[in-house]
Formats: sequence, C-alpha cells, structure tokens
Amino acid sequence: MSTDEATIKLTEIIKQQTDELNQKIEKNAEIQNGLLENIQKTIDYFYELKDGNHISEEAMTKYPLHLDNCKRGINNCIILAERLKSYVSSVNEHHEDLSYMESLNLTLTSMIKEYDAYNFYKLPNEIGSAEASLIIGENFITNYTTEKKKFNQIIVKEIKEMLDEAEKELRDFKILKNILKNLKTEDYYSNESKKYKIAHYIYLGLFLVTLIGALCISAYSICAEPIYFLDNFDYWFLKISFILVVITLVSFFIKQSSHYQSLADQANQTRLEIQAFPTFVTGIEKADEVAIRKELALKYFGREVDKTAHKDMGNLVSDQMKSTTEMVKATTEAIKNLKG
Repeated sequence: MSTDEATIKLTEIIKQQTDELNQKIEKNAEIQNGLLENIQKTIDYFYELKDGNHISEEAMTKYPLHLDNCKRGINNCIILAERLKSYVSSVNEHHEDLSYMESLNLTLTSMIKEYDAYNFYKLPNEIGSAEASLIIGENFITNYTTEKKKFNQIIVKEIKEMLDEAEKELRDFKILKNILKNLKTEDYYSNESKKYKIAHYIYLGLFLVTLIGALCISAYSICAEPIYFLDNFDYWFLKISFILVVITLVSFFIKQSSHYQSLADQANQTRLEIQAFPTFVTGIEKADEVAIRKELALKYFGREVDKTAHKDMGNLVSDQMKSTTEMVKATTEAIKNLKG
C-alpha cells in the first residue's frame, strides 16, 4: 500500500468515526432533551395540581380537604423531579450512551393524570407512587453512573496495562529492528577484529621464535668458535651482523604485533558500540536517532588510513640500516687496530 492510499484510507476511517460520534451525540441530545422536556412537564403538572388544576369541580366539591392533605406529597414530587432534572442535565452527552434514560419517559408520562369524582380518591396513593417512581428514577441514574464510572476505571486500568505492555513490546521490537539493521556492520567489525587478532598473534609468535632462536644461535656460536677456525674479523663481523639483523626483526615483529593489536582493539570497540546502539537510542525521538546515526557514520566511515605504523616501520628499517653501517665501520676499524 502506497503512502497516498494509506492517507486516503486513514482519512476515510477518521471521517467514519467522526460521523458515528456526531450521530451518537445527536441521538444522546435527542434523548436528553426529550427526557428533560418530560421532567419539566411533570414539574409543571405537579405545580398545577397543587393549585387545583387537573381536578374536576365535582371532585373538589365532593372531597374539599383531599387536595390539602396531598400537598405535602405533591411538594416532595416537585423537589424530586427538580433534582432528577439536575442529574439528567449534568450528564455529558458527548461521552455517554444515554439510551438507558429512555425508560424514564414512560414513568414520567404515567404520572400526568386528570381527576374527577370517580378517581379523585386515588390521589394519595398515586402521589405516593409518583414519589417512589421519582426516587427510583434518581437512584437508577446515579447508580448507573456510579457503576459505569467504576467499570470505566477498571477498563481504563486494563487498557493502560495493555498499552504499557504494547509500548514495551514496541520498544523491544525497535531494539530488535535496530539490531538486525546493524547486524551486517557488526559482523564486519567482528571479522576484522578476529583477523587483526590473528595477525597480532602471528607477529607475536614470530617475535618470540626469533628471540629464542637468536639466543640459541648465540649460545651455539660461543661453543662453535673453535670448530670453524674463524679469525677475529670474520667472527665478530658475522656476530655483530647477526645481532643487528635479530634486533631489526625483533623490533619489526613487536611493532607489527602492537599495530595489529591496536587495530583489533579498535575494531572490537566499534563492534561493541554498534551492538549497544539499538539499546542506546531506544526511547529517543526519530530525528535525534537519525542525527546520532549521521554522527557515527562520520566517525566510522571515510576516515584516512592511519599511516603512523608504516612510517614507524620505515623509520625503524632506516635507523637499523644506519646503525648496521656504523657498527660495521666501527668493527672494521677496531679489528684493523688489533691486527696492527
């Protein structure tokens, strides 16, 4: 899926969700307004009933004190209805599903009645029933709201735990992704480190073998001097030349060993830094991660080759050649003086 297609799809989803939310808000507003209208009608009805409206003259004449005896109950109904109205008005129509309130409309509608001489005697019972219904309606809304809040708290807690777990898995996935992304580079530096280590041990071995061989040959030459009947000039010329060659080789091998040891350590350090990079960049912004990658790229790639070791090798050979020449001259002069 291309970026444009994904954007279009996301736009359609957002539009669909927005339309559903707007429909829900409109439905909730319709339910809430309808219920508030019925509550207000009920309140107006009880005020009118208290003033003697909705009661026939015949009933009032037949039972003149009946209404006065019910006025306390009517006032209670007005108070309860006002309180119910306040509860309904406080409900947020944007986040709640108010369909459960629709059942109260029938209860409120059933409270509005007309009385005549034949049913006026029922007024006390019906006022008491209206009080009970209003209390039940109020408790129904408050209990429903309370239980829903508790339910939402539980759901929010569970969702938070799920989001935390998902965030942890996403963080682990990013680490794994960066590890896989750096794997080839890490393997390259690991192989280079091993290669330099091998070269280091080879030159170290040559250094030790040369040193031990030189000691053995030196010891043998002391014992073999009488056997080969070499004169002093030849003997000391060969011996000094041998010593200088050994010194040159030993110096070369130890410098090469140290050079490759340094390269191996550097490659291994780079490998460790690349290996630790995925964990290091976890949790930082993408732009910061890109900036760090650019900085490391400039650090690891495009550097000039270190020519210090080659320069040291050239200086070593040059110095040893000069030393050999001077030593040969000095030895020749010394032997000539001995013969003279």
